[in-house]
Amino acid sequence: MILSRIWSLLLLFLITEAEILDFDDHTNEACYTCHCSSDLTSVDCSHRGLTNIPNGISLKVTKLNVSNNDISSFPNNLSNLYNLKSLDLSGNQLNSLPENALQNLTALEVLNLSRNYFESWLSINPNEVLKPATSLKILDLSKNKFTTLANLANQELLISPSLETLILNSCEINSIHGRSPLSGLISIRVLKLNNNPLLRIQNLISSTLKSLYVSNCQLSYISHNEFAYLPSLVYLQMSYNYRLELSSTTNALFSNSLRFLDISYCNIFRPNLYGFPNLRKAIIKNNMIRFLKSIEFINNTKLEYLDLSYNNIGSFKSDTFRGLSMLRYLDLSWNEIAQIPEESFIETPSLTQLKLARNYLNRVGHLKSTSLSILDMSSCEISTIGKDSLEGLPSLIDIDLSHNLLSYIPDSISSNTLKYLNLNYNRISSISNVTFFMLPRLSGLSVIGNRFTNIWSKTYFNSNLYLERLDLSDNMWRCDCIDDNMYDFYEFVTLEPNKKEESFNLVCNSPMNVIGQTWLEACYFHWNPTEKARNVDNLIWFLIVMIVGLALCILLVNTIRRSMKRRLGAIQAERERQVEEARDRLRQLRIRAEQEALCNTPDPRDLIAPPSYDEALSMPKLNASCHSLNETGTGKTKRRRGRRKTKSSGDLLEETERNGDARVFDDIELTETPNDNSRQRRRRNRRYGSHEINELEQSPGARRRRMSEYNTLDDSVTVEIETELERPLRPRNRRYSDENQPRESDF
Repeated sequence: MILSRIWSLLLLFLITEAEILDFDDHTNEACYTCHCSSDLTSVDCSHRGLTNIPNGISLKVTKLNVSNNDISSFPNNLSNLYNLKSLDLSGNQLNSLPENALQNLTALEVLNLSRNYFESWLSINPNEVLKPATSLKILDLSKNKFTTLANLANQELLISPSLETLILNSCEINSIHGRSPLSGLISIRVLKLNNNPLLRIQNLISSTLKSLYVSNCQLSYISHNEFAYLPSLVYLQMSYNYRLELSSTTNALFSNSLRFLDISYCNIFRPNLYGFPNLRKAIIKNNMIRFLKSIEFINNTKLEYLDLSYNNIGSFKSDTFRGLSMLRYLDLSWNEIAQIPEESFIETPSLTQLKLARNYLNRVGHLKSTSLSILDMSSCEISTIGKDSLEGLPSLIDIDLSHNLLSYIPDSISSNTLKYLNLNYNRISSISNVTFFMLPRLSGLSVIGNRFTNIWSKTYFNSNLYLERLDLSDNMWRCDCIDDNMYDFYEFVTLEPNKKEESFNLVCNSPMNVIGQTWLEACYFHWNPTEKARNVDNLIWFLIVMIVGLALCILLVNTIRRSMKRRLGAIQAERERQVEEARDRLRQLRIRAEQEALCNTPDPRDLIAPPSYDEALSMPKLNASCHSLNETGTGKTKRRRGRRKTKSSGDLLEETERNGDARVFDDIELTETPNDNSRQRRRRNRRYGSHEINELEQSPGARRRRMSEYNTLDDSVTVEIETELERPLRPRNRRYSDENQPRESDF
């Protein structure tokens, strides 16, 4: 009893707990529709076809994503989300914002309203809507249709004391002029106006703006003093303005605060960076600059990175880069420079990396730079290199001369600092002992894809004690395995711990019998003659093992085949046995059915009423005495039809009248015995049993006779039949032991 009460209380507790949990789940309805993080601080309801934000969002949520839905009015159930920091409503159908849209969202930092249907500044209540969000830092209004930022009225100005980043990309804005649209954003830092059909920028005023993005617009001209109203501007990106031209030196753009400038992919013919004295990085690639004049960058003394690649520069002066005392990176690749003045970089004491690739230089001149460490002169059609070409570069560490037309390297090319020399894909065919003799610091040499045929000697690098890497692949090496020098150089290159090249990169190109083989494959038995004899014995043993293994495999296969044949034979025999048994069962069933049908079929003679006694007496007599009509005909017919074992009543009566004796019934049987071609008649007495007499008394003939006796008493003849049991009854073979089945005597 106590146990049952305990179980009842436990069950009641579990039910109550389940109801409480179910109630909690219903309060958190948002997690059924949206994806919630485990701690409920992040809820993602994007791409769910919602028309409103679901109820039940946890108060702990800090990031809410409701983008790409069908919300047409700003949700009014967000005011209690005090901890919300990021709200994404992009890709919806919003066309207006109420003044209290962000009420109580004091922790909100990021608001994304891009890809909606805002068409005017008044529709978002710019004066009031952002004031409650006192922590708002980023506002994204991209891909709406504001069309203009020109001459905005006071009620059209965005006002927010905390907003730092305003994104207006792809908003179809075509002009900025008149009243500054940033006057109400006292803390603005970043303004993005990319991908707008912007034609001009005028009166953009802000004392705090640091980054301005106006890429991929339609700017063609900017007034020289336009950036004077942006005293804090540091980053300016104006790339992909294909009609933009910078004004000349007299009316050049100027900004004392600008540090980064990107004017790539424009229509600029002259760099005109004179008005940016504090510029640190300038990207002017993919323009139409054809030449650089003297002291082009004299006022950019703080410039550190200059990219002039992909222009049409054909020449520059020796003093073009004068004044760039802090320049570290200079890219002049993909131009049309044919000659470089030797003194061009002598006045850039901080230059460390110079790219001159893809120009029309035909030789490595006597460049001079005290600080240059990385020089790229690849793909320049250089055919000669001077013996002292590197002497004017005392700090050079890495030089790239790949993909040129060099056919030889002068002896004793010198550099005390050079570590990496790239000569890939040239036409060099030979070197000597003194080629790299004056490169004591050389640690990496690459000669991939040249025309070397003779195997080098390791003595070529006796003075290069720091050599760590040799790239020798894709050359036309001639493998002379008898030459000891080849073996020595192979060990020098591939053996650990001073491995300099992978062995599989060393491939023979001649003679014909070893083309395509590695050095080791081609010369293995020459370098290891003892292995050859060993290899013959191994080959013999290998063949023996292979033959034995093949024989065992054949034996195993034959054994498996025999086993499978036996198994298949047994399966086939078993199947045939089952088929034969089924046939026997069907045969027995058919015979039994035939026997049953034969037993149940009545004798046709019983269906015909036998003649009366008077009719029988008037019928013609047979020429021969027979037991029944079945005995007439030929012997074959008799044998085929069989004999009746009982006599009809008519035969017995006829025989009684003929013999005149009613006590003895002798059956006369005619037999044929061959004796001098004559037939003899032999009489054989036959005794009848009691059952046959009973059958005779119950026969239809006997019944009809008795009936006729009653009707005609004066003409009646009484026939008394006495049974004579002189011999024992013969056992009768019965077809069926069942007493209910018909017997032969019943017929």
